[in-house]
Amino acid sequence: MNLILIQIIGAIAFATLAISYYQKNKKNILFFQIIAYIMFTIHYYLLSGITGAICNAIGLLALLSIYIIEKYRSKNKNLIACVFILLLFIINIVTFKNIFSIFPMIASIVVIVSFMLDNENYIRGIGIISAICWLIYAIAYKSYISIIFEIIIIIGTLVAFVKNTKNPEVKI
Repeated sequence: MNLILIQIIGAIAFATLAISYYQKNKKNILFFQIIAYIMFTIHYYLLSGITGAICNAIGLLALLSIYIIEKYRSKNKNLIACVFILLLFIINIVTFKNIFSIFPMIASIVVIVSFMLDNENYIRGIGIISAICWLIYAIAYKSYISIIFEIIIIIGTLVAFVKNTKNPEVKI
């Protein structure tokens, strides 16, 4: 597939992720992150970053599950999250290529853990950790669009985190 098209798909994913961190409520953050995960899965698959694609696909399934569970007020959110975290560990062991393979797993796990919390600013803070892990993976696999946008995401999410930390309505 055309490398430019692959990079455009990655750019759409990053733009959607950036928009997610500026949302005021958890439901909207989840919605935009679901869209971003779909695009990230496609992007990394087309770049032959199999571990990254699989971690994004599992992350997508986890976010969809959490979104549905919260919508119907189910109490099984933590159990579902633990199942996906275990699945990420297993998949990472099976697809392990090098030390860089662990970074998508870490990024995916911290995002899943963040949605077990109810504080939107914790979600943003964990997004920074996730972005750093993906930045390392992008450098290792020479995903130039990912490198650029992960830096932008780190800066943008940090701004949103600080802005919402100073907001007296948000408790951290």
